[in-house]
Amino acid sequence: MAFAQISVQVEFCAAFRLEQPKFTDEQNLAAFGPCFSKNFHGHNYLLTAVFEGEIDGQTGMVADYSVLDRLLNEQVVTPVNHRNLNLDVPFLEGLVPTSENLCLSFWPRICGAMPTGLSLLELQLKEDRSHTVIYRGPGTQD
Repeated sequence: MAFAQISVQVEFCAAFRLEQPKFTDEQNLAAFGPCFSKNFHGHNYLLTAVFEGEIDGQTGMVADYSVLDRLLNEQVVTPVNHRNLNLDVPFLEGLVPTSENLCLSFWPRICGAMPTGLSLLELQLKEDRSHTVIYRGPGTQD
């Protein structure tokens, strides 16, 4: 058996405001800086999902990229693209929409829709060219 890792990237745009309802405005500003904007703001996100699986002896592939593209679009991009993450996305309701929390929320959605034989190893979420969250979900930490 030979295993390989493959990755798929998708993009989405979303607006949000970082705010902890339990905090005062001063505490929110101290914690979240300009992301605590009364009129919201947004990012053009780049999500990379890293999968692992056995290389199929017949096809020579771990998985069909078009299947993974469709999975990520259905489970992540369509629900969040051009949406307000605080107001428009039911599975994010009540969540402070940091990139870290987005990864935590995307992980079970992706895992629940994956083809048999694949493992999700890592999500990387870039909110701009300088800032990336790398999340390795349950069961993947060394």
